[in-house]
Amino acid sequence: MMIVTMEDLPDTPLQDLKPARGRFNSNNVVPLLERFYPAQQIQVMRDHGVDQRMMFGINPYYMALVRGEEYRDAEGKVVLPAMPPSKPLEALVVPILAEAEDMSGEKDPSNQIRYSPGSLKGRILHKYDEIVLGYTALACSAHCRYCYRLDIFNGSTGKGLIKPENLKAYILDYNTALAANGGRDAGTGEPRYPIREVLLSGGDPMVLSNKNVYKYMAAAAEAGVHLVRVGTKEMAFRPQRFDKNFTRTLEFFHQQFPDVHVNFVVHFTHPDEMLERDVNNNYICNEAGYYRWLAPVREALDAVQRFDFVSVENQTPIIARVNDDALSLRILQEELRRNNVKPKYLFQCREIEGHTAFAVPVEKAWALHNESQKGLSDTARSRYTMSTEAGKLEVVSVIDGPPAGAHGQWPTAVTNVFGEGVVVMKVHRSPHSATSQGDLIIARRNPNALWLSDYEDRIVYDGRREEGEKYKRLEAVKWSDDLLLA
Repeated sequence: MMIVTMEDLPDTPLQDLKPARGRFNSNNVVPLLERFYPAQQIQVMRDHGVDQRMMFGINPYYMALVRGEEYRDAEGKVVLPAMPPSKPLEALVVPILAEAEDMSGEKDPSNQIRYSPGSLKGRILHKYDEIVLGYTALACSAHCRYCYRLDIFNGSTGKGLIKPENLKAYILDYNTALAANGGRDAGTGEPRYPIREVLLSGGDPMVLSNKNVYKYMAAAAEAGVHLVRVGTKEMAFRPQRFDKNFTRTLEFFHQQFPDVHVNFVVHFTHPDEMLERDVNNNYICNEAGYYRWLAPVREALDAVQRFDFVSVENQTPIIARVNDDALSLRILQEELRRNNVKPKYLFQCREIEGHTAFAVPVEKAWALHNESQKGLSDTARSRYTMSTEAGKLEVVSVIDGPPAGAHGQWPTAVTNVFGEGVVVMKVHRSPHSATSQGDLIIARRNPNALWLSDYEDRIVYDGRREEGEKYKRLEAVKWSDDLLLA
């Protein structure tokens, strides 16, 4: 079939994989939840507002993967073999009462609305000069309970969809105005950078039809971007989405815009989402000793990787009961890299409402991540990062303080800062003019910290501040030559 115009783009038939979404009393949701809980427990969760925090959502393929059940496609072909139930994947999508027991956290995580400008507020995110994010869909084909886009699903912050034509207009207007001002901020005179990338996000853009995905991609390309990034978990949730009809969409896009690269940022959270397991819950290896991938995932990856204008990367948070063990993280990264998917970030769970039910303490997560990097080449490694209001902070190191009983050997000023040990964070990405990029934030340790906010009263050096303010927290420490160690 020759694709001549956008109207000729064929859609991807997924009727047998239609998601079920809704509150916990919805007719299409109750039977699914009852596969995990008795009716009275579901009612208890409703009474405590768990479904007000986030509705339940899942599709038949991922339900079978969670439950360990054989799954057949519309033609009766077995696409998922029967396997043991996956407890990590159950913890990822099945609601728990603890979600609503502690609703501390932010409605709008990392104050994203601050970076959502003008008349498009709540519809785009322009935090880093070179890339703009557009909210293109308000749904996913399953719902991760820890999702930091929680406010989109429960409507608490009023975020909504950007139209393709408005996304294009914003990029053109921004880049034109910046060029007219000599590449500098009109107010501060600081150097600024043109938009060269667009991130299509949501929700998940891949729940849209092929024509609508194309419209957003084309709008970005027509605005002159160099790269269109598509953030999606569909390759794990519903890999059948990446079929021959979608690859025709990609081919048509490349014909129209041959200089624009397409980058899929996928979201595999645990190896159970891509690897086949035996009856003893061990990953199966082929005769050559390589892990056997689930056929639908393998086919989806093959479908997009056959194009030289497409690349694939993976990022995921570290989540309690899902992937909070070093071995799973190592297998995840190693297998992805072996299959030409570059591990990108491993994130700290964001400080959303209810995050205490999912977040692993920062220092424990750093240790897990650090352990998971051992035995991996540099091509398979990731960065452990917090995506904060001040930018992406890479947690570089957690340093122990002096050994017990040794404090008397150290100057008071030193032990005041380092006595409990310190956490060192690097500003990996900085908003707008990137003035703090490459700088550090150093804080005294807090083993219970779940987010940067739990370190704010312990920071001893703050690279987010202006030059004369970075050591502000150390004013009480009296430094002199006789306090320094020989």
